[in-house]
Amino acid sequence: MKARRASALVMAIWIIAILSIVVVSFALEARLQAGVNVYIRERSRVNRLIDSGQVIAEMLLSSYESVPEWSKDQDEKQLFDEDRWFREKQRLKAEGHVKTAPILIDEEAPDSGVVTVEISSVNSGKTSAININNLSSDGGDSRYQERWWMIFRICDIPEELATEDEGTIKLWNRLIASWNDWRDKDDTVTAIEGEECGAESEWYKEEETDKKIEDEYKRRPRNNKIPDVKELGKIRGFYEFPEVLVGGVINPWADKEDRLTVKGISSFFGTEGGSKLNVNNCSLEALMTVPGVYKAADEDDALLDAQSVAQAILDAKKRMPEDYDVDETLEEWPFKDWEDLCRRVEDEEIGSEASEYFEFGPSQDSVFTIRISGFSGGMSKTVEATAYVKDSKVRYVEWKEQL
Repeated sequence: MKARRASALVMAIWIIAILSIVVVSFALEARLQAGVNVYIRERSRVNRLIDSGQVIAEMLLSSYESVPEWSKDQDEKQLFDEDRWFREKQRLKAEGHVKTAPILIDEEAPDSGVVTVEISSVNSGKTSAININNLSSDGGDSRYQERWWMIFRICDIPEELATEDEGTIKLWNRLIASWNDWRDKDDTVTAIEGEECGAESEWYKEEETDKKIEDEYKRRPRNNKIPDVKELGKIRGFYEFPEVLVGGVINPWADKEDRLTVKGISSFFGTEGGSKLNVNNCSLEALMTVPGVYKAADEDDALLDAQSVAQAILDAKKRMPEDYDVDETLEEWPFKDWEDLCRRVEDEEIGSEASEYFEFGPSQDSVFTIRISGFSGGMSKTVEATAYVKDSKVRYVEWKEQL
């Protein structure tokens, strides 16, 4: 009798334990399913936020040119009633850059999420992109070598470099000539200072044979514009010294006290857009590469002189103009034109040749970077795109999504 009772008790305990496990499993599954449902809902919501941000970006880009320029007497209430986004359009028109405040997509439901939109012309912004395809003999800039020299100076790239197995080479000449051969349409090796220091197809064939490079990694000069700055890594000089592009110790084989740390030049460049820089939203370093900002690129003090003039340009934007009406609430005032720039820059002389390299707002051939960020319920998503405007429509060159 006692044995039967004990067996029944054990069976009851097992049944309770099994039922408990089942209940816990159901509860855990329900919790996981609820989490999945929340994730799907919030992901769907941030995707809709990105879609909304894209609509805002396209609306700003396709119509900013038609907005009236800022004036002291403008009727802001009427302008706002006619166009909710007129201030952002004015900013984009004047500077080539605008960033919206976080926008509530549903003002009646603050928890529905916010989106921000930032737009810059590719020749504007903190790392103002210089179209690298212009800096060659086929690129249309007759002073392209000087501009390369200034970029190398800014990034501490040595003009000559003692290598591990080639002796001392003229590094600047090798880089410029090799890039020029990759870009131009002929098969003649570029010579600088009477020395052939570039690389056409024959050099790449010999390199591949010596190093037994597989077919999929073989390369030849494009003989045309490049579509991506990363392609520089395939070119003689840049291929041999990748630190020129990404930064780092360029001569790790040297004694410790002789090692040189350089900054990468990649951030200077883009492959789209016009040949001019938007002076109203341009970095110090990009300004320093402009003829007229630097006086003589081959002089030892060229870097300091260019830095002084470039800084004077940036400082002048912070001084409110006195000879025409401006919005006094701003912290910086964009230059209207070349004459305005020259009037407002104090104590430094800008060479007249700089006028050929500056623009004072986006132009018709401008390419824009677009950054759209959506945030909802602890989840965020960012899109970075490159686009241009043609026939009043935004056309995308690149689109990258980051969760």
